[in-house]
This record gives sequence, C-alpha cells and structure tokens, in this order.
Amino acid sequence: MGKSIILKVSLVFINLLLNKALAQSNQFYYHKTPGPVDEGAPVRISQLIFTTQQIQSGILFFRDKGEVSYQETEMLFEGGEWYGTIPGNRVTLIGIEYITILTTVDGGRIALPLIDDPFSNPIEIKVTNLKNNNEQKPSEDLKADFSNKNILILSPENRSVTRPSEVVISVSLFNATNIDRSDFQIFLDERDYTSQAIISGDVLSLVPDEKVEFGSHSIRINFQTTYGMPIDPLVWTFSVSRGAENIYEDFKYNGSFVRKESATSASSVDINESEFSGKIHTELSWIKTRYNFRKSSRHSKFSQPVDRSSLFLQVTDYLKINDGDIYPVISPYILSGKKVIGRNVNIEIPIGFGFDGLNLFGRSFFAFDFQGSIDIKTVSGLLSRSVQYQRGVDRAYELLTNDTKIDDLGNKVYLLDRKGYTFPRKINSSRLTFNFNNRLSAGFHFMKAKDDYEKIKIFAAENSLFTVDSSIFGDSLSSQFTLTQFVNALANIDTIQIKEKNWSDGNPQENLALGFDLETSLDNRKIILQLGWNMSFTNYNIWAGAASKDSLDLLMDTISDGKLMGNYEVSQLGDFIDAYKSIFTINPLYMSPILPVDPILAEENSLRAVLNMPASAYYLRLKGSYSFNNLSVEYRQLGPEYRSFGNPYLTNNIREFSINDRLSLLGRRLMFVIGYKYRDNKLSDLVAHPVATKTISLNTTLVPGTGAPSIILNVQSIGRTNGIDSIDTDRYGNYLGDNRENSNALNIMASVNIPGNFDHFSSTTSININTITYNDNLKAERKQDYFFQKSETQSLSATISTRFNIPLNMTTAFNQTKISVPFIDENNIANKQINTWTSTTFSAQYRLYNNKLRIRGGLDYTTNGVEDSSSIELYGGRLGCDWDVFKNLALNFNSSLRYSYASNIWTQNSSGFNLSLGYRF
Repeated sequence: MGKSIILKVSLVFINLLLNKALAQSNQFYYHKTPGPVDEGAPVRISQLIFTTQQIQSGILFFRDKGEVSYQETEMLFEGGEWYGTIPGNRVTLIGIEYITILTTVDGGRIALPLIDDPFSNPIEIKVTNLKNNNEQKPSEDLKADFSNKNILILSPENRSVTRPSEVVISVSLFNATNIDRSDFQIFLDERDYTSQAIISGDVLSLVPDEKVEFGSHSIRINFQTTYGMPIDPLVWTFSVSRGAENIYEDFKYNGSFVRKESATSASSVDINESEFSGKIHTELSWIKTRYNFRKSSRHSKFSQPVDRSSLFLQVTDYLKINDGDIYPVISPYILSGKKVIGRNVNIEIPIGFGFDGLNLFGRSFFAFDFQGSIDIKTVSGLLSRSVQYQRGVDRAYELLTNDTKIDDLGNKVYLLDRKGYTFPRKINSSRLTFNFNNRLSAGFHFMKAKDDYEKIKIFAAENSLFTVDSSIFGDSLSSQFTLTQFVNALANIDTIQIKEKNWSDGNPQENLALGFDLETSLDNRKIILQLGWNMSFTNYNIWAGAASKDSLDLLMDTISDGKLMGNYEVSQLGDFIDAYKSIFTINPLYMSPILPVDPILAEENSLRAVLNMPASAYYLRLKGSYSFNNLSVEYRQLGPEYRSFGNPYLTNNIREFSINDRLSLLGRRLMFVIGYKYRDNKLSDLVAHPVATKTISLNTTLVPGTGAPSIILNVQSIGRTNGIDSIDTDRYGNYLGDNRENSNALNIMASVNIPGNFDHFSSTTSININTITYNDNLKAERKQDYFFQKSETQSLSATISTRFNIPLNMTTAFNQTKISVPFIDENNIANKQINTWTSTTFSAQYRLYNNKLRIRGGLDYTTNGVEDSSSIELYGGRLGCDWDVFKNLALNFNSSLRYSYASNIWTQNSSGFNLSLGYRF
C-alpha cells in the first residue's frame, strides 16, 4: 500500500508540471476524443486533416457499447476538417463506441483509429446522466454496507438476446434480506415502469405492456434498505431480436466485387496482372460473418501464394473464428500479425461470483465480489506452404560434378542436389488469459513451428532443366538436361544419385517459444504495471534428429565418462531428450541455445545468468495517466539467440530503457512528447565492443482550432558510441587506423499546415522541412585525414491543395532533397559529394454529371540539378477517371507514362495502366 501511494504521489507531482492530451495525432489527421457526454445530447466527431491526399468521402460508424453492428452516418468537410454527428437519441447510458473511415479519391482508406482493423478496437465515449450526477449521493462508507450484489438477475440475462414477445424482467431478492420491497423504482430505457411491476414472494417481475423494439436496451432498478439508505442501482443491458418469423428483416448484408486489369513496364520488364476480389458481410442480431477473397493471375505453384481468402465468424461477443489467410496476434514476442494459412479461434468466457460475508453488528465482513473472464486463443496452420521447385535452370536440381563417385565396379555415380524448394512450416500457438475485476490480467502463451521436410519430394521436377558440365559429354550434346534426358544420355553402366537430405537451399528448422505476461492496475487504471517474459529454443537442422547419449558424452569434452562437462549425467539427459522429442527435437549440435542458462556465468552470478539468458526476451513497463499527463517507463531485453518464427522481424541482442511523457497545454491545443531511450547490445561478456545509443526526443504539436494553422516540430538527438577508446597501432606503435565512434546525429522535422477559406475556393498549404546532420565528438583528437562515414540529408517540401466552388480540385507539390555523401578521392583525401534532387508535381480533378464522373490528371518533373553528362531529367504524366456507371457500380481507370532524358537521349522509363470495375451491394 505504501509503495502504491508513493508512486501515485510521484505521478501526480509530475502531472502538476506536465499535462497530457487524450487525442490522436499522426501524419494524416488530428482527432480529440470527446470527454464524457450527457445522455441524449448529440456528439460531434471531427478530424483535422493534415494529409495531402484528396479525401472523397467519409463515414462515421457508431454503436452502443458492446453491440455487434454499427450504425453509420455521412461525414462532411468544413474548414480543413471532416466531421460527423451522432444523434442524441442514440446517446444512452450504455456508452458509445465509434470509428471513422475516410475514402481517398484513389480508393485508399484512412481509419480512425489508425490500425488495420479499426472495427475490432473502436474508440469509446462515456455517457453520464446529468440528473443523477447532481443528486446527492450517500457517502461511500454508508454504501459499503449495502450493495446490489445480493440481488440475482433472473431474466433477461446481462447482454443476452431475446425476442420481443419473450421480454420478462425478473430479479430475485431471496438473499437480499435488507431490501425494502415496498419502495423501489424500475426503468426500461430510462422510462419508469414501476407501476407495472409486482413483487411476489422474493421475486420482482415486470412484463412491459408495450412491445419492446428491436435493438439494445438498458434496465435500471433503484432499491433502498429497510433503514431507508439507498444502494447502488442495479443496471444491466440486453438486446431484442425480431425472432425467427421476421428473420429476413433482421438479416443484413453488404459487400463488393472488384475486377482489375493492369499492365506495367519498367526497365524493359513487363508485368501484366488480372485480379478479382470481393467482400461479403452478413449479420443477424447474434451472429456476424465476413468473407474476403482475392484471386490473381500472378498466383503460381513456384512461389508462396498470392491469392487470399478468409472467413470470419462471430457469435455474440463470446466466440470468434477466423479461417483462411489470417493475421493473428498472440503476443508481440511470439506471434504478432504474420500471415498464417489456417484457423484462429478466440473464446471469451465471462465469469463472476461473490461472497456476502459475515454480518456482525450490522456490518459485513470478509465480503468480496469477483467479475472477470477467461480468454482462450488458438492458432493452427502454415506459416509457409510447400514449394517443390522454382522456374529456371538449376532451380530444381544441380549436378555436383566435383562429387562424382566411382563404385566398386568402376561405374560412375553422379550426385545431384535438390534446390528451389520451400518447406511447409506448420505452426500451433495458444494463449490463455485470466482477467480479474479489470485490475489484474495474466496471460500464458506458447508457439511451436516446425518444417515438414517429408512434404518435399526428391523426384518432383521431371521437366526442370539443370546444367551439365561439358567434361561429362563433351561439346556434342546440349549443356542443359532434364532429369530423364540426363539419365538416357549416360552410359549404361553409369547411374545417378540424388541427395536425400542436407540440401544446399536450406535445412528444415524447428522453433519453440513460450512465455507469460502480467498486468495490474491501481486507482481506476490510472496506474498500470505490465511485465512479460519469454524464451525460445531453435533447432536449425532437424534432419539430424534428436541427440543420442553417445554424442552428448563427447559434446563439450573428449572424455567418455557418461557426463556432460563433468557435471550432468548423460543418461538422464538422454532420457529427457527421448521423453520430449515429440515436443521439440533436442540436438545441441544444431540448437540455439544449447542450454537455457550459461553454466559458466551461473557459477559466478546466478541472478545475472538468469537475467541474461541468451534466448530470453522480457520487458517491464509502467504507465501513469493523470489529468492531461501520460507517463510511460519501460525496460526490455531480447537475448542474442531469442527467435520466434511467428515474429521474424524482432530485433534481438538488445537491451533498452525508455521513458516517454505526453502532455498538453492551452486546453489540449499544444501537445508535447518528451522521450529518452538508451539501447546497447552488451548482453554478454563476449561482446568486446558494445554499441550504445542514447536518444533524446521532443515532439510538439500546436493545433489552435478549426481554421487556424497547425504546427508540428520534432527534434531528435541520437548519440552513438562503440566502446573503443584507443586507436589501432602495430607493435612498434605505428598508426594503423581509428575505429572509435562517438558521434551525435541531430534530426529536425518541422511542418506547418495552413488552412484557408476564400470567396471562391478553400485551400490547405503544408510546408515540411527535415534535416539530418552528424557531429564527430572526437574530431579534435583524430588525424586530419580521418574519414568520417556519415551521410547528411536536407529536404524541403511544400504542398498546396485547393478546393474550388466549382467541381474542381487541384494540388501542387514541390520537393527538394540534398544528400551529402562522404568519399575518398583519387588523392586519398576525404571529401563530400552533394546530390540534389528536385521534383515538382501538379494534379487536378474535375467532377461532372453531379459528381458521377471524376476526371483527374497530373504532370511531374524530377531532376538531379546538374548540367553535365550525369544530368538526369524525368518527365511524367498521369490520366485517370472514376465513373459511377449506375448505383453501386463504379469504373476506375488510371494510366501513367514517364520518360527520362540523359546524355541527350530520350528513353521511356516506365508506363502502366490499371482498369477496375467494382460493384457494391
């Protein structure tokens, strides 16, 4: 308790100095989430647009909190921002969840929140009852003795779905002995139905005299004790379905089909593609499905699949199934967003129970109320499918001429190697999460991925060609053969042999990763503590199989004593390997790590050995949020041998500490993000020269309001050292080189967005400046001819977007980038080459026939700005249109052509067109 109070006081003290804005700001837009709103009051949702992309339309999706389906309303553009309004009659005490989708003129989507699947993580608005807030409430001490937990909800159950004719509101007061049965109020959707309710025995019942409409509804019952003290209202929600007889009216669906044809040419390489894609969404009151597919002419058995298809099924809020090409998330350190061809199942089981306690002297002791859930996630399928061989010569077989053997009879045996294959990589992963009263969460997860090498056939490519050295047949025959042709060309006494394993294009691998994470919160989740720990085992050649007892005995020593390193009994290790070989193939010759803990380091310092396990990954994170201030402190470490096939993009061999604080001033119009990050790779004493970086950043955003300019300034300083503190010399002291590094990089980015409204048009002007400069902190100590290998960059860009009162939009953009590249000239003197690239782009769109036809085009020019033989100029043009042929059917066409002018020669650089026809229903 004392530590939590100290932590809270510390965060509050920081809050007095810094404030945090509950807002979202990125390169596309700025959005501030509305605070708690009053019930029945309309809510305005707005986004201030920063992007230069032309927005064609916007849709605001909203729903009652916890509902399956969304309502939608059109968003409008005004003064540089898009806004939509949630009607007041939809703002209830249940709460509001919402997202927005902005559609660009080229068919792109910008979502709020800016994630891949915004519908799965909407933004929440709390709704308050102004009348109830103003009522005098009993003190917490008095209310603590009388809660509503003794009242049992009979029907309808919380968050359940029922038919209109079956709505019966009923609660049991059997265990609520202190409830006054003669004084209560019952509300359905805030309408008083007390006069229609009856109490028979210990059961309160209400059958509404009017039909309850389809949708979500809330129930609130106010009770007081026999002593006249009010207790917490009993509140829950339920949904009404139209019933099977009106299932057609309850059934909702929408979707789209799109056909695309494209042809591009660049650097004499032509690519033609035909694609057909579609989306189909269906929904009932309690079930929701979504099916997406894409079929492409580029799909081939010689590579990983390009086609995509997925089916999503959601049954209420408790069961979600995703099948096909899916992108599941189990843990950032295990499986996070990598494509899996398989199935993802998510089951949420709500649980709740309590104990009324012992009632002594009018007070309750040892009482508790537990509410939570158990979440189960499973993933199974393939990370990569099998590819038997690839197109081209020597892409299925390779003749190993130097490995030709002579058998006992003097006949030649030619050895062939298998190539061009990809093992199918199977994956199984699960996660079990326990949530307790929204204060404590504990999750356990694991993942196993293994290559199924038996699926790759030795004789799988009869028609694939491979090269045969002329020394075998001379010049009389072709140098390229299929497998059958080569066998037929051999002398009758010669044979071939294809390697059965250990092929040159890679060995089959196996990966096992597991871990846990914990989260706890204090002070109504204003303080959040998170920690997680993971470890992995990887076998890089499961062709070798599991290790035998004999191989273990001589693994790390040359004494055959039945022990590993003189300490571990080989027989016991062998029994352990045999017992768990179905889970993981243990072979120290190909494993990483060989042992989870470094035994040599463990003898010196056991705690350090555990913290620096070579294949572990863990983090500790503290978050605090008070008023306008949001503080985050994190330490994380990934060992040099930690690896997860489910997230192959993790950077391992790092140790990192970071602290960030987000705050706001001037009524959330001025925002700051202050950060510090330290990173190094000194996780082992074997690292002779660890590289360490220290990053200090300051990001500011000023958004005074609608119609006013917004300013963004980001400053980042990065210091880098490599632990070397002396120059290299030979044994006579002669200078050999200077490998020391102690540099500092300064990255500055400034952006100004200026909206403008005039008589005949409105515009948004965006100016961006970005510079990256380096400073050598050891410059005074180095020799004059030292070569400092850091490139510096300066860029300036400006964009003016104009929307006229006539159906015309225009955008003009200018960009200039200078890159200073250090090099050593012919006199061995360090110098810098400055490359300057300048580009100008103009585009316009004109709308015809009441916006049913939108014609767009543009020109662009790029040059490196020199007037010699290295001068390069690029000229390009674009032409396209969008045509709403009729309702829900749209035709889209885009084309481009670019020419280059260099050395007084004109050359076609690239060209392409894209034609698509889409139907929405």
